[in-house]
Amino acid sequence: MESKENAARSAPPLRRPRGKRKALTELPTNERHDTDGGSAPRRPSKPRTRSAARAEAEAEEARKRREAEDAARGDDVTLLLDPKRQDSGGAQAAVAPYVGDIDRYLRSLEVEPLRRPSPDYFQKIQKHISPKMRAVLVDWLVEVADEFKLKAETLCLAVSYVDRFLTVNVVTRDKLQLLGVTALLIAAKYEEIESSKMKVNKYTDITDHTYTKQQVVKMEADLLKSLNFEIGGPTVTAFLRRFIASCRGGSRTSSEKLVSMCSYLAELSLLDYDCISYLPSVVAAACLFVARFTIRPKMHPWNLTLQHNTGYKAFDLQKSIFIIHELQLSIRCPDQKAIREKYEDPKFGRVSTMASPQEIPASFFEDCNK
Repeated sequence: MESKENAARSAPPLRRPRGKRKALTELPTNERHDTDGGSAPRRPSKPRTRSAARAEAEAEEARKRREAEDAARGDDVTLLLDPKRQDSGGAQAAVAPYVGDIDRYLRSLEVEPLRRPSPDYFQKIQKHISPKMRAVLVDWLVEVADEFKLKAETLCLAVSYVDRFLTVNVVTRDKLQLLGVTALLIAAKYEEIESSKMKVNKYTDITDHTYTKQQVVKMEADLLKSLNFEIGGPTVTAFLRRFIASCRGGSRTSSEKLVSMCSYLAELSLLDYDCISYLPSVVAAACLFVARFTIRPKMHPWNLTLQHNTGYKAFDLQKSIFIIHELQLSIRCPDQKAIREKYEDPKFGRVSTMASPQEIPASFFEDCNK
């Protein structure tokens, strides 16, 4: 018996298998804790005063507003489409009184100059990297985000950090991956809940230790300084969540397909440097247009309801729609496969394999009022 115990003590500890490392090797030219420590009898509560009642009412109002904001900017758009995932209508009811305020707030944030990358930073700032290299980096970040099981919102924020940093800082080829992986780390700290997704070692390991922990920490400080610590803000996925809610009314299957198709197109938009010329709300509306066109190519993808809820006429979106459609057809960024392979999965309805017509009828860009 003692020999077995001694053997157990001397045996090496079990280690979890390490995840597959991914390195960008080549570029083209809150837990809740119970604090109730005892069973002491409760004192009888005092009757509430008017001020206390008012304070409680204000706190409840603030809580509902926070829930509404979370619902508006959250990652899981299916929450708005699947009644089974709603808390007895609580999320919807919380959003309803603040829809206008939230929309105006998001629209005001997306146009703030400090939150917008320059659409010509490759021409004016960057000397050593190209839009093609940026596309390769984003494609790799998609793989990393998928392996780490990060939210789509986290990925979108990370790419926006990269573009904003490149707007004001010259970056060499050998530091581009360091910038990307650090941007993903900061976005995870801002957006994710699980602490395991925020460990620096996890992000150095995924680069096959191309960079040290010290290099990532240094880049993190430089990146936050360049962002002026403004790391929040609306993304394409935040606006898509709101716009897709306008399309409810079909079957559950068609709703899920629309959600997956919109998510697929939104991630494709991250690849193309030209997309940063457009506001996130414009790109989101363009993704919704192309998604609806792909699913039902003979039906007009736009209507007065969508025009009102997005704030855009189809004609206003024409240029951005063509970019999204060309990405979908692999006319743009044809060598970047990670997103297309990701959405071949049955859990996404294999939307990346759906054929889309080569041309969008000109009549679909006419005024819905006619």
